[in-house]
Amino acid sequence: MGMSDQDYVNFSQDHELNYRLRRLGKRQTEDNREMLRRMGEELKTQAGKPRLQHGDFHTYASKEKRRLD
Repeated sequence: MGMSDQDYVNFSQDHELNYRLRRLGKRQTEDNREMLRRMGEELKTQAGKPRLQHGDFHTYASKEKRRLD
């Protein structure tokens, strides 16, 4: 069975990015959400994928969380 949309990070939804920020222990600000979007684009480019699964993005964001306030 294939993956559904809920298996992938939706970078256009603030509430989803806020959830990710809470998990990382960071503030839920527009600047931080924008940084997560940039980080998502970076990882998509590195991985050569058009979409990112939650686990893959969380691993990357955890390593890069120093870039967030």
